[in-house]
Amino acid sequence: MLPFTDIDFFLFAAIYVAIIWLFGFVSGKKFYAEITFVLTVIYLIFYFKYTVVVLLYGLITFLFIKYAILKINNKLITSVCIALPMIFVKVHFNPSWFYFAGLSFVTFRSIQVSLDYTKSQTIRFVEYFNFLFFIPSIFIGPLDRFKRFTDNCNLCYANTNSDLIFKGLQEFIKGVLYKFVLAEFISRYWLGKSTSDHETVLYYVNDIYAYSFFLLFDFAGYSSMAVGLANLVGIDLPGNFNKPFFAVNPPDFWQRWHSSLTSWLSDYFFKPFYKWLSQIKKLKKYPITKQNIAIFFTLFIMGIWNGFESNFIWSGVLYGLYSVVHNTYTIQCRKKDRDVVFGNLNPKLIRVISIFVLFNLVCISLYVFSGRYL
Repeated sequence: MLPFTDIDFFLFAAIYVAIIWLFGFVSGKKFYAEITFVLTVIYLIFYFKYTVVVLLYGLITFLFIKYAILKINNKLITSVCIALPMIFVKVHFNPSWFYFAGLSFVTFRSIQVSLDYTKSQTIRFVEYFNFLFFIPSIFIGPLDRFKRFTDNCNLCYANTNSDLIFKGLQEFIKGVLYKFVLAEFISRYWLGKSTSDHETVLYYVNDIYAYSFFLLFDFAGYSSMAVGLANLVGIDLPGNFNKPFFAVNPPDFWQRWHSSLTSWLSDYFFKPFYKWLSQIKKLKKYPITKQNIAIFFTLFIMGIWNGFESNFIWSGVLYGLYSVVHNTYTIQCRKKDRDVVFGNLNPKLIRVISIFVLFNLVCISLYVFSGRYL
């Protein structure tokens, strides 16, 4: 039973919220982490496939972070070690004892904890486990940060008030409407109608836009339900979607589309990778080249973290190329103190043109990502 996929999960979610509220009342607003841990384990045992794999992954990575990474003292090596199960799955060397739904998101959370871990830091297994397998976001995110999450847990009962509950209900209902009304409507009456034995140009044009809107409402719906359910149990997860099809350029788009993953990749891949590139002597005279290399590979990972199939690889290439072209354009505009493409065109018109062009480019890259053309 995956989150937000069937009526059984929604019944479980209602019980989950009720128990946390009730336990908070009975315990005098104490032991939030402990009751969340117990409920998460119950969910994993009775409603989740590959329970043993999940429990072992949590325990082994915790022990690895706690006792091994400071001795290894190499962030790249420790990150690769933690990511090995995910890598094996992506290259299809995936025996069942490596895989469970949500593995990619769980791996990114675990890597984040390992990279931020210091000698002075105390990590409790209960808190680490809750962070990795937090029920609302275990499957599709959003990606939270360990310190932010544990701070939320520590203040959960104190911060739970009518405003947060109302915000959670609003977000949850919005997610339900996105996922089960709009995405379902598009799937049945637009995307479903685009199948044809005669794959003409019109067929592909229709399929590109139908799929893009379906993916937006389906994915944003999942994310909103996750944020809403988290709010109802006192946790304020970061938002993930904010009108991405109104973005004016690639950086703006990635701040609006799956923004928690964008933020994660920026902090834990782009910045250290750019720092490493800066140490290469031959690149010191080429700051734009360094930026573009770091930007390209950051966005390339955005595509291939889903797998190493051709559609994911080529979508990552497109994500990277869009961003590199925009970065180069921005730098040239700054150097010449003028817009090298639009000149003195009215800013409002430039904005409209930018949104239109980027929207179409994004739809093409999302369609490539889907692999529906294969």
